[in-house]
Amino acid sequence: MLDKLLAIYMTLVTVLGSTLGFGSYSTDYEVYSDIVYSEASARNVLDLYIPRAAYEREENGFLLFLHGGSWTTGKKEDKAADCIEAAAKGYIAATMSYTLRSGDAADTYAVDNVLDEIGLAIEKVREFAAEKGINITKVAPSGYSSGAHLAMLYSYSRFDESPVEIAFTANRVGPSDFSEEAWGNQGPSLARSLAGKEVVERFTAEGREDEIIAYVSPVTYVTADSVPSLFGYGGLDVVVPAGNRESIINAFRNAGAPYDLVLYRFSGHGLKLNKFSAAAKEYSAKLFEYCERYF
Repeated sequence: MLDKLLAIYMTLVTVLGSTLGFGSYSTDYEVYSDIVYSEASARNVLDLYIPRAAYEREENGFLLFLHGGSWTTGKKEDKAADCIEAAAKGYIAATMSYTLRSGDAADTYAVDNVLDEIGLAIEKVREFAAEKGINITKVAPSGYSSGAHLAMLYSYSRFDESPVEIAFTANRVGPSDFSEEAWGNQGPSLARSLAGKEVVERFTAEGREDEIIAYVSPVTYVTADSVPSLFGYGGLDVVVPAGNRESIINAFRNAGAPYDLVLYRFSGHGLKLNKFSAAAKEYSAKLFEYCERYF
């Protein structure tokens, strides 16, 4: 409820600032809303939160928050509270809307296109900040649920392509593995819908149909060089099966890549029962510990 109230408040404030043509001000940060990062879709917009502390640094990293919604719903405002928390602690944060697997876009959806959008959003934040005299050198994609899947997939599979160096990634209840072993019998069909028709048809024609699952599963891309990763999972989550948590953690352990896991032991997918618990506080503390260490 608090998150929703904060999001509504910040939306009203940022709309006013956008209408008047300048950033909206709080005590410690500025908010710039509805920045267009691509002309391809009306959803290709982001909100940027710039704390005053950013102007005092020679280099800055920023958190890029990706909303959840089963890849079919959601909007950037859903992550306003996360941006507020980050900005209040002195870190630049952004939240973006992106193409959804719904409506007119359902038949043409491909996760690769959304990863392209993430790259464009990162570049736009860098350019916009530079116009304000702020030097952005690092980014940390961070998501919830389907947004966590996208943040992980981008961080692990497109590390070398990102317009700004990826410092780390931090994600909660993120799908990591669409294999039957990790997800159950619905995993492979979900993977096909995310991969998109072009990828499915190409892999099928090449006799590589089994690789479709791997193509959209973040766990596939984990290596010893993967960026430091913070994971938060609900111990009672039935939406994203526990196999996803086990698969990504095992991949990091086997690769020897750095990670931290925070288990919301008594929460389901929404993490609501542990909203203000020790687990929630631990995740928040770890997130900003990562910011301090890797930015």
